Amino acid sequence: MPKNSRSQQQVLDPFAGVGTTMVEALKAGCNTIGYEINPFAVLAARAKVNSVDVSPQRLAAQVNDFRSVLERFEAEIDRRWAEGGRDAVAEVLHTLRAVGPPYFRSRIPFFSPPIEAKFLYALSWTASLLEIDRALFLAALGATMISYSNYSYEPSLSSRPGAGKPLIENASVVLPVCRKLDEMLEDIEWAQAKFGTAWRERQRDAIHASYFNSTVPAGSVSLLLTSPPYMNNYHYVRNTRPQLHWLGLIDGTDDLRECEQESFGKFWQTVRQAPGIELDFEFPELAEKIRYLRGLNIDRRQYGGPGWANYVAGYFNDSNRFLSLVKRQLAPEARAIVVVGNSIIQGVEFKVEDLLAGMAERHGLKVEGIRMVRTKRVGTSIIDSSVRNGHDGQEKRKTQLYDAALILQA
Repeated sequence: MPKNSRSQQQVLDPFAGVGTTMVEALKAGCNTIGYEINPFAVLAARAKVNSVDVSPQRLAAQVNDFRSVLERFEAEIDRRWAEGGRDAVAEVLHTLRAVGPPYFRSRIPFFSPPIEAKFLYALSWTASLLEIDRALFLAALGATMISYSNYSYEPSLSSRPGAGKPLIENASVVLPVCRKLDEMLEDIEWAQAKFGTAWRERQRDAIHASYFNSTVPAGSVSLLLTSPPYMNNYHYVRNTRPQLHWLGLIDGTDDLRECEQESFGKFWQTVRQAPGIELDFEFPELAEKIRYLRGLNIDRRQYGGPGWANYVAGYFNDSNRFLSLVKRQLAPEARAIVVVGNSIIQGVEFKVEDLLAGMAERHGLKVEGIRMVRTKRVGTSIIDSSVRNGHDGQEKRKTQLYDAALILQA
């Protein structure tokens, strides 16, 4: 995009995540809009794109107050825990649980008792802050909470014992949260000094909604830059379930289920037992590959090819809907850059970038190229798992996972 007209350009990220693309667009002087179904990611994205409206002086004072109050509270909790254990913190914890998540359940306690008390006290402290400042504190709590919980990302959310790690009996909450807030404050001061005036004048909307409900006008997007959820079955929303519940970003399981149903690509567990899902558009090559997959390991029913074929068909049906919107919303000769990765399903490799390229051409989009952006993606557990390769004991195909950028032009 020409530098002399960027204030009239719009950058769209249909799967905005925590707002990285939106921030880069604002730094480049463009207007930007992002869609995101995950409430925690939206919280982080809004905190970033609106950071130029924050008063650094006020935020610094609030962080200092938070640090001082929380350090005193943590010292008292640590003393009680050391002297009397669970019983000694029970009364404090019982009172604080009024601000905790009423519908959250986990296989083992998410926090140990002293850490839960510290986290809930920190959460309650933020209640009186201005919304723009509270968003930063909530983002910091959400970004750090797994590190002092009894869970871990290995690479998806699971218990620490399940990952071969010990439970965390006690730890500080204020130290990692304040480190994160100090980093945020430094970033905010830098952004305001370097981009403040122009950034404030740009349109910047992080919308909590599915892109499939997008109202972006036809022909208005100068650049679409995004990375949709990969076809790897690690459910995007469920990986942030603790943040959604503990930060009060959802009211209960119905809200979580709605997020899952709106997610791009369907979670395998939600479609594996459904009647056979087929492609709802014409693509003989892909349809044949899905039929082949459906015939693998049929004795395992939904855990074999039949269940995984439903998953793959649902993923590409959503991909087709996505490309239809891309075609409509791009301005003439504007570009879309879509970063995706290949996937291994029951031993069958799906080169998602090539398949999306073929689908894009059917929508009248020009494929300018496919560029490899990472030749080795972390994912040994995906490649070596029996659900990816079929039955245990079968010879496994050694296929490398990678990331590629598909470049399209309207």
